[in-house]
Amino acid sequence: MGFVYGREMAKKCILCGDEARFKIKDSPDFYCQDCAEDSFSDLDLLVKVEEEAQQLKKVLKEKMDDLSETEQELDSILEKKKSKPKSNIKDVSDD
Repeated sequence: MGFVYGREMAKKCILCGDEARFKIKDSPDFYCQDCAEDSFSDLDLLVKVEEEAQQLKKVLKEKMDDLSETEQELDSILEKKKSKPKSNIKDVSDD
């Protein structure tokens, strides 16, 4: 599902071009309500576009949360390194 500046782009029915509400799972084929009803005897076998969008949003949120936690862990490690006292021992091999 495409996004443009945070807004979903509406998918189009492959038969009539109207806004799609259903799709065949693991397929790029999208259908509007009328064409889906005309083409398929059981709409429960199709994936609702909105459900798929919600699943994608959930996965993206989980990934973003994971990145946020990783960033916080890295910040914590860096903060600990900054707070360690520096050694007064000089490396004389460079002289």
